[in-house]
Amino acid sequence: MIKVLSEVSDLGSPKRVTRRTCLGIHTTMKKSYILTYYQSFGGLNMIPYTRMTRSRLFVLIDAFENDMRRLLRHYVLDHLEEDEALGPSYSKANERREADTTDTTTSIAEYLDMREAYDLLNRHREALPGEVMREIRENTVRMDTLTPIRNRVMHGRPLQAGDAENALSAARCFTTRFWPSVHEIIAHLDNDPSWEPAFEDLGKRSDTILHNLPLPEYDETGLIGRSQDCDALVSRLLKRREPVITIIGEGGIGKTALALQAAYSLLDNPNSPYECILWVSLKTERLTASGVENIVDAIRNITGAARHAGQILINDFDGGLAELAEMLDDIGTLLIIDNLETVSAQEVIQLYETLPDNVQYLFTSRIGIGQLERKIPLRPLADKDADHLFRSFSRTLGLESMATLRPTTLREVVKRLRNSPLAIRWYLLSVEAGQQPNLALHEQMELIDFCVRSVYQSLKPIGQRLLVTLYALERDTTFDELALLIDHPIDSLRSAVQELLRGSLVKLETDPDSSLISRVTLTDAARQFLATVEPPKVADIEDVQRRIIEFRRSEEHRRADESKRQLAPNVVRIRSQHDQPTAHILRRALLASRQESLEVARASIARAREINPDFWEVDRVEAFLLSSHGHVDQASAIYRSALRKADEVGRAVVSYFFAGHLGRKAHDPQTALPYAQAAHAYFQSPDTAQLLGTTLMWLGEFPKAQEQLEWALDRLASRGRLYLITLTLLIGSWHRWSEHLLDAERRPVEAAQKAYAGFSLGIRELRSGTYDLKLAESTLESAKSLLRAVTFTGIFDITFSHQVTVTIQALEAESHVFERCRAWKHLPGIVGKLYRADKTPPTVKQSCESIVSMAKPVDPDEESEQRALHGRICSWLGTYGFIAHPDYPGNVFFPASSIKELNARGEEINLAGLAVKFEVAEHGRDQRPRASWVSLVLESSADATT
Repeated sequence: MIKVLSEVSDLGSPKRVTRRTCLGIHTTMKKSYILTYYQSFGGLNMIPYTRMTRSRLFVLIDAFENDMRRLLRHYVLDHLEEDEALGPSYSKANERREADTTDTTTSIAEYLDMREAYDLLNRHREALPGEVMREIRENTVRMDTLTPIRNRVMHGRPLQAGDAENALSAARCFTTRFWPSVHEIIAHLDNDPSWEPAFEDLGKRSDTILHNLPLPEYDETGLIGRSQDCDALVSRLLKRREPVITIIGEGGIGKTALALQAAYSLLDNPNSPYECILWVSLKTERLTASGVENIVDAIRNITGAARHAGQILINDFDGGLAELAEMLDDIGTLLIIDNLETVSAQEVIQLYETLPDNVQYLFTSRIGIGQLERKIPLRPLADKDADHLFRSFSRTLGLESMATLRPTTLREVVKRLRNSPLAIRWYLLSVEAGQQPNLALHEQMELIDFCVRSVYQSLKPIGQRLLVTLYALERDTTFDELALLIDHPIDSLRSAVQELLRGSLVKLETDPDSSLISRVTLTDAARQFLATVEPPKVADIEDVQRRIIEFRRSEEHRRADESKRQLAPNVVRIRSQHDQPTAHILRRALLASRQESLEVARASIARAREINPDFWEVDRVEAFLLSSHGHVDQASAIYRSALRKADEVGRAVVSYFFAGHLGRKAHDPQTALPYAQAAHAYFQSPDTAQLLGTTLMWLGEFPKAQEQLEWALDRLASRGRLYLITLTLLIGSWHRWSEHLLDAERRPVEAAQKAYAGFSLGIRELRSGTYDLKLAESTLESAKSLLRAVTFTGIFDITFSHQVTVTIQALEAESHVFERCRAWKHLPGIVGKLYRADKTPPTVKQSCESIVSMAKPVDPDEESEQRALHGRICSWLGTYGFIAHPDYPGNVFFPASSIKELNARGEEINLAGLAVKFEVAEHGRDQRPRASWVSLVLESSADATT
């Protein structure tokens, strides 16, 4: 880029008298001489350039026609009768003469079309002098180029790219002495660049359709790069199926030029349904090389537009909409209003409702009216067309140094000008006016302000916030990500995006990974406007960046959680990266459910559903939260909705959670089973095996259940939380199996065997140093089942004396663990029954006495106090805190609601450092030990000092 700007800078400013002109509007030019320098064997050479405008083309073509007619009069009509010389062309030419004058002495040559006159010269060229005869024959092919140019010039039609150069080139080919008028005009054009001959547009008088179309502003170059757009627009206008068509696009993109080109195309179309084409411009200012200028006597409202349109029908028309409607009744009319954004949408609706149905509307606007209309968005020029316009307009202005830029330099310059026709013309006019090319390229503030400000100021605050967000991102993004970064209702955000699209401040591009997803990005004009004209506040930029960082961190944590355990409750799966914003919102919902309330969580879920309604994870997370809070039936319905939306992997995930919900919350393991089986068939993971095993256990299919649970344990690499849960379930399976054999099938021996197997598993894990209250509870239940089974008949089964002894001794040895279990208070009764049973060995009875004395019933409050641990609050955060205790290196969590004294006094005090008694109930969801109650301990002054 530095090299490119250096090349543009080295061009310098042309050494010439300059002109300042409104873009595309012809004004008197001062004399200028265009110099092009290039290195050759002869050194520096000067090549003249002849500037051509519509009026200059007119006098050149008129001179050519006059010379042809002179040749006809002198060498053909001097010896042949008119009808003989003209042949089939005579009748038409004579009708014109009779309609124009009663003077029959006027030569009929004056009433021939240019091509007719040339063809007559060709037909009678044997009568011409030899040198002009050869010239006429050799240049016949050039008439195919010159004739349509002549028609466009003489009939007030838009010129096409290359018309001026092609006409002048064709005229220069007639070099003999028989073309004096042509030679005189060419010499005048070459020698006096300031000459601008008088020229009257005769188009309105010769057209069959009444109109007031202005001459186009792009005569110098023709309308470049819009042929397909024009053809499509003309096709729609001919069909008249859409009463209101609006060309929308950013300022300077070529909306006016396209509308005007389409209108002129309709004038010459034999199938045009219009009898009248009315043009009204609501432009109030124009951009020139010297700045923005207000347009004197500009039309500023619909009333003024109606009055201006009526004056094409009646010169002194001074009425309003109602009077114009009466005049246009039954007249097929195309009403074109340029720059519609300067009036309100309500005024346009009033216009539409007042004028008759036979009126077709074509509007140009930067933002559109938002209703009634069929929008045609106009984009910047394609690269090839933008480069062509740059070189063509450079040559029109005589800036050969700019017209001959290297392709790479030219492409970079035009890219900096955003491929905008107005920007390209403004830049070259600025260079022509004497500004350094590199400075003109950098200093586009006034241009950008002119193109964007009116649209920016009309935006609602949310639209401006969207622009700031996109500017801070410095990249394109999806609507989902915008919804994550901006806390506004989704419908408002969608409306704001549409508003920005209508104003050509953003553009939508199809995502490369999915044709169904669009990415939003700032247009170059909008980005430059925010960078130079209306810089956003630093605080707003920082807020966007903070949210982006938060989002990225959340996605990192989501991926990490999924890699650890892909079916954990807090893991949100995504189908592609486009689901990441939704996943972030769902994770916030899961967190809110734990820390705040279900209502807050569901508000986040509702936003996720608005953004991504077809994403099955939205339903899955909502159902999970509803299930967690006891809304069983509602959760079941939403789980089924998630299944309907899900793909293959999604159905497996939802089936896993749905099966867990049906089994644990709905207590319907029979319905849960096929879902658990489907999840395990897909994932074949310890999570799914554990769920399937649990479901089978609830159904009483204990062998199959234990097979799945043992399979899960074998595949768990670490002895973490999932391992403890699965082991606890396996021990519970042994206990349930034992109870079933004992109570349902009356098979105490087998029941005792199953119970002892479960107890052995549990006690081994507890003795390894693992502490988990649920594991201890399940182990104790297995011990109770064993003791029940061996005394089921009232007679101690001597074959189990060893197992019973080992069990009781283990209960005694690990009593500090088991005494915290709920089942501990029921143990004395079972042990007493064992003690009283026939044939109970003395060693067993002795152990029973110890257990009974340890597990004797106590008052609940005393029992709680006995189990209490002593510790100190190491951290207090107002609504929760942590207690330090040597048995719990990670500290014990407790909520404020668990502190008895704090609840009683209702005080908000800093509890950090205070001594407490507490009891650990169980592990929380985050695997941290949690206190079931906490009581403050009053310390003596000596204790406090210590």
